[in-house]
Amino acid sequence: MTISFLTSATALLSAVAYSTLARAEPVQYCPVDDVCYQVAVPETSASSNGGSIYLQLRAPTSYSWVAFGTGEAMADSNIFVMYTDGAGNVTISGRAGIGHTMPRHNAITQLQLLEGSGILNDNGTMIANVRCGNCGSWPGGAMSLNSDGTNWIAAWKKGDAIGSTDPDAAIKYHDAHDEWMFDLTQGTVADSTNPFLGEQQFDNNNRGVGRGSYADPRTLILGHGIIMAIVFVILYPFGSALMPFFGKWVLHASWQFLAFLLMWAGFGLGIVASQRIRIDFNATHTILGTVVVCLMAIQPVLGWMHHRFFVKYQTRGVVSHVHIWYGRALLIMGAVNGGLGLQLADASRTYVIVYSVLAGIVFTFYILAAMFGEYRRRQRGGGNIGQKSS
Repeated sequence: MTISFLTSATALLSAVAYSTLARAEPVQYCPVDDVCYQVAVPETSASSNGGSIYLQLRAPTSYSWVAFGTGEAMADSNIFVMYTDGAGNVTISGRAGIGHTMPRHNAITQLQLLEGSGILNDNGTMIANVRCGNCGSWPGGAMSLNSDGTNWIAAWKKGDAIGSTDPDAAIKYHDAHDEWMFDLTQGTVADSTNPFLGEQQFDNNNRGVGRGSYADPRTLILGHGIIMAIVFVILYPFGSALMPFFGKWVLHASWQFLAFLLMWAGFGLGIVASQRIRIDFNATHTILGTVVVCLMAIQPVLGWMHHRFFVKYQTRGVVSHVHIWYGRALLIMGAVNGGLGLQLADASRTYVIVYSVLAGIVFTFYILAAMFGEYRRRQRGGGNIGQKSS
């Protein structure tokens, strides 16, 4: 009876374990929209810490190439690069990382392109479903196939298609790169077959991103974009319009100070996001954005100096006009930089149109408010309209 119970319990546990593995799916990380990397480890490979694993690289065809690999840095890493082959399919190239130079083809890596690979989704997406026969170790390193914290890196480059079947084709320097950790225990699958067919083919959800990982950079980028658009396209212009309409410097200063604080919060998110995907100061948007935010730090000081001057002399002075026109110049630069940010993020045409229309409407309103304020000042005496409307 005891033996029968143990046999039944063992069978039940085995069934549960197999059912769990059968429901398991590859781990995935998408550092930017629609650029995703997946890894699946068959149970036999995980238990023996050796054998084949499965990889998927997926990106829009607007990218010249995308790549990811094992390790903490490019040096001594095992890299897999995908680009179009010029004949409706993709090339997958195993390469050895040798530092900050173009990785070269490594013939030792055993890569096989599987079903589901190619140029899909109405020629809008390139996908490489790959079986790697010896990715547990490579010249320069090794990786445990049953670890909950394996290091991975990635890089990508937008631009013209490479269109080559040569696994050692030249690739241009990347636009950005990233690193993270995969929990391969969450990506252990039951069968040693292609796990990427079906729903996973166009799935963009992060999963199995293990310990040591950071916040999803896509969320950081989205938060940065929303906050900075609100600040430069809505809050700052409307805050500037408060003076011509209401003449209350306290209301104007309070509103702009709130916008000022939100600006720094959005800037912080942008810094973290740019470091996360390693854009840093390699893009016009990040350079101009940093300049605008730093220059904006002077504006509250100029505003206070303008207010003190007006309280004392009951008229505008040089510092008043510097404060006004300096702020207007920064507003224009900030709005333009928002457009550059949308371009950098490869935002859809809809977002670009909405942003442009909203910016146009708000700035038209701001111009009208400024004209109204100037008209009211002249009606009240050519510039001396009282302390309230400094």
